Amino acid sequence: MDRLPAIFRRAIQHFETDPARLIMHRMRRVHVAQLNAGEIVLAAADAHHLRDVLRLPDGADVEVFDDAGRTAQGVIVWATAQHVVIKVENIRQTTPGGLSWTVASALPKGSRADWMIEKLCELGTALFVPLKTARAVVLPEGQEKRQRWMRLAAQAARQSRRAGVMRIDALTELGSFVQRLDAPAWYFTTEGQALSVSEALKTLHPEPARLNLLIGPEGGWTETEMSIMKRPGLTPVRLGGTILRVETAAVAAAAIAAAVVDHLST
Repeated sequence: MDRLPAIFRRAIQHFETDPARLIMHRMRRVHVAQLNAGEIVLAAADAHHLRDVLRLPDGADVEVFDDAGRTAQGVIVWATAQHVVIKVENIRQTTPGGLSWTVASALPKGSRADWMIEKLCELGTALFVPLKTARAVVLPEGQEKRQRWMRLAAQAARQSRRAGVMRIDALTELGSFVQRLDAPAWYFTTEGQALSVSEALKTLHPEPARLNLLIGPEGGWTETEMSIMKRPGLTPVRLGGTILRVETAAVAAAAIAAAVVDHLST
């Protein structure tokens, strides 16, 4: 045990002191928007996943989780070609600890945006805000794209066994997002005054409850946008010495935040 990395030691100790969580960890996960005790009729996509993909029979135990981070053990009461009903008992509220972070980013094209959403959710991002910037090439104004990303986030949460589901805001102008900030923020840039990640981490004292990570388009921030972000509470940070694609920068930033959370929890 002593030779195991700290993250594995904590996981093992947590399961040893919480047998119910160990049992649930072995179960198939089912997502519902809001978890309540009693019988739940699954949405068509989730019903299809359990019935036709996993082929779980009546009486099978499953772990049910919702957007807010609640979990419960459930059992499949009955499944037909149209419906799957699960009976839920003993709802547990997962209490998030440590740093919570938001990624506010311009969007890449096509399937690259889908991949970015999945990975941000897997890493533990609490909220994704698609940014409207001057040089952005993708500006999803309607609800169709957002709803698709919400489905992808739910699938990523089910696969990664994270608590809750990453929330996704509507398209937001950079200026509006900056004006409503009430927590420290890093905006990533290659400008000469940008801090390294290690230097930026030293500015997070005392430890904040939340952190915002701002990612610009592949064409970069404009001078006007840079001036918007040069205000108290926003710190310019660089991600190495190369020019990154939007999705690469966003996922790298979230991975740094996830590593910070793990470090602070040791």
